[in-house]
Amino acid sequence: MSKNPLVSIIMNCHNGEKFLKKSLNSVIKQTYKNWELIFYDNQSIDKSKEILNGFKNKKIKYFRSKKYLKLYEARNFAIKEAKGKYITFLDTDDWWDKNKLINQILLIEKNNSTLIYTNVWMYNDKNKKNIYFVPTKSHQEKLLKGY
Repeated sequence: MSKNPLVSIIMNCHNGEKFLKKSLNSVIKQTYKNWELIFYDNQSIDKSKEILNGFKNKKIKYFRSKKYLKLYEARNFAIKEAKGKYITFLDTDDWWDKNKLINQILLIEKNNSTLIYTNVWMYNDKNKKNIYFVPTKSHQEKLLKGY
């Protein structure tokens, strides 16, 4: 592995307060420590900024959109602020395993890949259950086309 490459984490937020604290904690608790978080506030009117401000971490960079943007537009603006060798995305209602970054960096560098994705646990808030989801090639294509 190259010597601790910087990873830029892009988090777009539009009124994401419900799970934001859990999502941010999953970044802070990463075993891999060379990351920056580009937090792109897409015109939130809830307590998202207040929650973010509770995390006093110099690795977190806050940007606010002047107008509401579609997700792909907001992500593109956030990417322009990224300084890392690698870019990853985390939505405000998602959270990561503490070894997510290190495992993905090792995998991408071992295979000399340009894109990787993982299986996920999806949490159903209504019935409080986790569902294990394995993306297929068609999911990958749909994801890339949609974003």
